[in-house]
Amino acid sequence: MEPHEDGRRQRYAHRRDELLAAATEHVLENGLSNLSLRKVATTVGVSHATLVHHFATKEGLVSAIVDRVLTRAYSSPDLRSEEGLSPLQALWVRAVAPAGQRSIRLFLAITGEAMHNNPDLAAAVDRSIRQRNALLEHGLIAAGCPIEQALPLATYLLGTMRGLMVDLLVTGDGQRVDAAFEFLLRGMDDIRARWLQDDQT
Repeated sequence: MEPHEDGRRQRYAHRRDELLAAATEHVLENGLSNLSLRKVATTVGVSHATLVHHFATKEGLVSAIVDRVLTRAYSSPDLRSEEGLSPLQALWVRAVAPAGQRSIRLFLAITGEAMHNNPDLAAAVDRSIRQRNALLEHGLIAAGCPIEQALPLATYLLGTMRGLMVDLLVTGDGQRVDAAFEFLLRGMDDIRARWLQDDQT
């Protein structure tokens, strides 16, 4: 065995996060086709037993990757805005950036597999979507959204953004998709205006 492989085995032995990052990069580069723990282990440079120790099964690894790629693409738990951008714009900028597009492309591929009689992956996708919705729900409440409206609105916003991302990934027509996103932003401006009116009455 090559010395650098031994070094990587030691490096990843007790570092699940680093191992997950390396495995995620492998899947981002190679997709889900013929994915196996043994193939990932060979590429990453660790033993099959190490992956089994940390993730138990291929589905366990993919479940962890789902959470990681969604966090990377939609990573704004408290919805702090970036310089000059609203929180929703900041989410969109991260999503359409090259790293965000890679992550969402993989998530959509995993979602496709999950819908074809794979209950383990379906559970991972379901959990991740619910987590993203919950994060956005809390941010909306902090921004003044009535509590009873926050989760439906979060679901609408993230669902619409996912649909726009599918369009962008399939067609590559960024100008048209960005223009469509502007309609979503205008709709949010109208919704915020209604929050203010309700507070004043």
